[in-house]
Amino acid sequence: MSTNSLSRFSCILLASLTLAPSQVHSRPLQPKVDPVTRYVHIAYTVPREAPSEMIVRCELKLATRSDWKPARVWPYVSETTLQLMQPRDWETAVWRGTFTERRAGGLTRTAVWNPFPDVTGQASVRFRVTLLDGEKVLAREEAEIALDNSDVVVLDDWSQVLQKQSVSEHPAPGSPVWWIRKGQQGEQVPAQGSSLEVREKGVELPQLTYPLNLTGPYAIFVSLPPRPGSIELRLSGDERPQIFDEYPICSDCGNNATRAGGETFWRWTDMTRQHLVIKQPHSSVREYEDTYRAHLDTVRLVPLTQELVRQLEERWSLKGEKLPVVGYNEPYSWAFYEKILSNLQHWEPLLAFAEARVDIVDIQIGRGGSQMNHETRAGSQLLAGTYGDPRGGKVPITDSVGLMQQFTNTLGTQLKYARLLGMKPHANLGATNCYPGTPLEAEFSKKHPEWRIGGQLKYEVPEVRQFILALFEEALQIGAEGISLDWCRYPYSVRSKETVTNFFRELRSLADRYGKPRGLHIPILTRFPARGVRGWEFMDYATWVKEGLTDFLCPSNIQARHLNFDVAEYAQAVKGTRVKLLPSVDALGWGLQMPGMWFERILRCYKAGADGIHIYQADYAVLNSPQSRRYVSIAGSPEALKQWRQRERLEQSRYSKGIYINPPQVDGQYQRYARLRAWIEGFQPEKVEMWVDGQLMNRYDAPPYVLTSEDRSDDETIKPGKHLLRIRAKEGSEWLEQEFQVEFGK
Repeated sequence: MSTNSLSRFSCILLASLTLAPSQVHSRPLQPKVDPVTRYVHIAYTVPREAPSEMIVRCELKLATRSDWKPARVWPYVSETTLQLMQPRDWETAVWRGTFTERRAGGLTRTAVWNPFPDVTGQASVRFRVTLLDGEKVLAREEAEIALDNSDVVVLDDWSQVLQKQSVSEHPAPGSPVWWIRKGQQGEQVPAQGSSLEVREKGVELPQLTYPLNLTGPYAIFVSLPPRPGSIELRLSGDERPQIFDEYPICSDCGNNATRAGGETFWRWTDMTRQHLVIKQPHSSVREYEDTYRAHLDTVRLVPLTQELVRQLEERWSLKGEKLPVVGYNEPYSWAFYEKILSNLQHWEPLLAFAEARVDIVDIQIGRGGSQMNHETRAGSQLLAGTYGDPRGGKVPITDSVGLMQQFTNTLGTQLKYARLLGMKPHANLGATNCYPGTPLEAEFSKKHPEWRIGGQLKYEVPEVRQFILALFEEALQIGAEGISLDWCRYPYSVRSKETVTNFFRELRSLADRYGKPRGLHIPILTRFPARGVRGWEFMDYATWVKEGLTDFLCPSNIQARHLNFDVAEYAQAVKGTRVKLLPSVDALGWGLQMPGMWFERILRCYKAGADGIHIYQADYAVLNSPQSRRYVSIAGSPEALKQWRQRERLEQSRYSKGIYINPPQVDGQYQRYARLRAWIEGFQPEKVEMWVDGQLMNRYDAPPYVLTSEDRSDDETIKPGKHLLRIRAKEGSEWLEQEFQVEFGK
């Protein structure tokens, strides 16, 4: 984003301190205000003789105070690094105003300062940057910065909502009243020590309206208190709310959670005649209640010029050819966090998919042998309670998904709305998982346990295949424009190529039998294990292509390994045919970090010959985070991604240098089904080495940088327990090195 549009701001630079010791370099700071965020980018000069690692301390002094206080800062880095930054490093920067610079001697570095909530309206602030080698002061730079943010609207007085009766500083126990929590003190507290919250569990709160009278375009930023919780917000003219989460970095949060003390850039939009609507997130699952416990710190609105709006639109616009993007959508998961009682509510998630420019929405209806989450009569419909993913060692049960089936026609409604929004809808069936002995097990599985291997149906059995075909035929009757078979959920029962290929022949026959009398070609999409992924040897994709059994090939990872499988063999198979290659790129929190690792993977797929991409669990990225939804929106545009890459390469010399790793998946541990991955910031290394406990594990000349390898054979290479990881990145004749204490699970 350009930082040159400063007509509404002024930065007054004063001479640096003359009282600094003679050995301390003193130069004036160079502050610039970003006109969209209103963050102040403060450039400072690092002495040439600075050590390879030093501490940067940023402080400010308000005109109304005589003492210095830590500034809310962070080093200038990419969006990817902001996601990967260790929580302790981020919190030290934001709460204590200090961070580490590496190999910066003789360079100009930048600290990004968020002046809110310390400085609002018009203010003059004295800002100081001190560079330290241990206790030794290397340099000190200082400036006085005059800011005019009088046009920025900061919402933090929640007593101003229209529904005065629904907020209180002292809500009575059990009352449906929001808590205006004041007087919070300490380091990690909300702005001004005040927030809007639900005071106790199990209480359903009414929506609130914060009245506004703004005109024209604004950028909107949302801040939550620095502890687990979330909030849903929408503008009064919106058709869907956006959820915002705040909780520690973990396997579930990925790109969704904001960081403690940080803000989420929600959107830019015309605020004329708009109010802000505040909604308590819903979760009927007790084990999820802390994560979805409602709380809100501030909402900040920054006015935008038409030129700034144009720049934002340009940054996230499509360029050149648009390749197809398939987005997997799982209403089952969505219903865990929403109370779905009306068909109209199905418009909300699909509207988000349309905003993300998804071309084909792949709507999951269930898994073979399990109860279906749509209006089936060919199979068993899920109408009661169901299990969720384990949380805190407990397996939660919810009735939310069953309620959705009791009160709505999930598939028919989503098919209709997808078409209205300009997307092509497919009905997606996971090949098989019967979940025996749980509320998810279908009657078919219960009646015929002899047709199962463990929890999976045997596709070798003719009756099983007829049952699966009946489910697909029913989906076509309901109105699906295409059908999708997912062999990655779960591939454990398949034991021969012939079984899979013969079923595709039957499925193709069904699709043609249904489509031809109607003048339609029913496309078949399949997500299947890529080479090296469990079950890959039974996927005879070359025959599928040769016989025209499928229309879209989506080779895929399973879980968090094999995220960079080679797509060349699949590109060769579809070359010269009508079959499209859409490699699957995982959008879950355990996938490649957005945007950097994720975009680079997609670009490599396009370079290798992919015709588009399939995004597994796209709903995770599309529904939960406004940032990741923007990333998805340009994923089908190779030219837009190349422009993103070019911008990043131009910025590398300005970014602080560092090495970052993806966070562990579960309970602070890296799991055997996943891999530790490194991201290098601030320069393009000639070589990267990864060492564990003094032993060289990997040496790379180019990214991606993966500890051990993507292959399953390396699941046991790193033994369970704590280890010292050292990563080295070569820059010229020197190496940047960083160490990490990491733990691997069993």
